[in-house]
Amino acid sequence: MFDLEKSIAEWRKQMLAAGIKTPVPLEELEIHLREAMEQSVRAGFSDPVAFDIAARQIGNPKVLKNEFKKSERTFMKKIMIILAGIFVMFIGTRLILPALAAYRDMGHVWNSPHLKYFLFGVAIVTAGVGTTIVGFKKRKA
Repeated sequence: MFDLEKSIAEWRKQMLAAGIKTPVPLEELEIHLREAMEQSVRAGFSDPVAFDIAARQIGNPKVLKNEFKKSERTFMKKIMIILAGIFVMFIGTRLILPALAAYRDMGHVWNSPHLKYFLFGVAIVTAGVGTTIVGFKKRKA
């Protein structure tokens, strides 16, 4: 007799063996497996056949692992872009602040040698803000 829980436990072992070890994706895949099996049973298939159909619909464990890796890399790239943008904003701010202090002390930053640092700092901060915004935008699939 077909034992669904035993079959799912075996399926999970295959997923773990393929390298899908994080609990969240594995739980989500199991939910999809159960839903796909229910649909096949409602369509008139026996439990073992419905399970096989659902497992094939979920996909090959090695292919799934590669897909999860791709999404993790994309996430890490976005984080790195955001952090780079924030870092660049700090560098730009580091150039702007002395120019503003000179303006406060002398009252005429526009005629001082600090002007080039001020303008360069503004350009760098603007680039950092743009980079950070690009990092936060969602990519279209």
